[in-house]
Amino acid sequence: MRLGDDERCFNWEAEVLMKIFITGGAGLLGKELIKNLQTDNTLYWPTHKECDIEDRTILRKHIEKFKPEILIHCAAFISIGESEKDPSKAIDANVIGTCNVVQECSRNNIKLIYISTTHVFDGKKGNYTIDDYINPLGNYAKTKAAGELVVRTYKNSLSIRTEFFGHDFPYPAAFTDRWASKDYIDVIAPKIASISLSNKTGICNVGSPRKTLYEIAKQRKKDVDKLFVKDFGQKVPILIDTSLKL
Repeated sequence: MRLGDDERCFNWEAEVLMKIFITGGAGLLGKELIKNLQTDNTLYWPTHKECDIEDRTILRKHIEKFKPEILIHCAAFISIGESEKDPSKAIDANVIGTCNVVQECSRNNIKLIYISTTHVFDGKKGNYTIDDYINPLGNYAKTKAAGELVVRTYKNSLSIRTEFFGHDFPYPAAFTDRWASKDYIDVIAPKIASISLSNKTGICNVGSPRKTLYEIAKQRKKDVDKLFVKDFGQKVPILIDTSLKL
């Protein structure tokens, strides 16, 4: 799908000292965003047990109690393998849960930051711009893309397409023939935190310059081994190049 001019990212800066609601605050990105945002802002990050986004009534109660100016929606079902085996969990969290978040943000005029993914693309060409057509392949990607489309119906929103590892490379080997704008969470999270406090709307790409996964891995795991796509038996779609035009 292609974006209209009104959905591009704008570069106006907003004031700090905001009241920010974070879904998925116990997750990898959520925890890192809390570190980056809590000094100069008032944050609220209820647990999944306290505030299940799939229950709109409960979500509404938490939003009405805290009265946030910004909601950063990190909560998601992210297991690619499990999404292929049982898509219902991804649909519930990534589509229905996101629909609830959009409805409540719209109802209360809250700026919504949606954490999307580079997986909305099919990985066939790389260097994707915010205007490129999306073509998600697996069930995880399809549900995240569906959530992104719902978010885009709400004008006071920003969808951030990104991808990240934890603080370290988690595998013994990495592909030399797959490319991405992926980086480590302590690199990506500060960028997302800064953009979340801006007045940007529409869609943004957040990442680092295009590299192979092997090059990214070598930054923090010097003894990482090499992998090649042709030697890898794929059970879910392998995305060859999800790099972003930044």
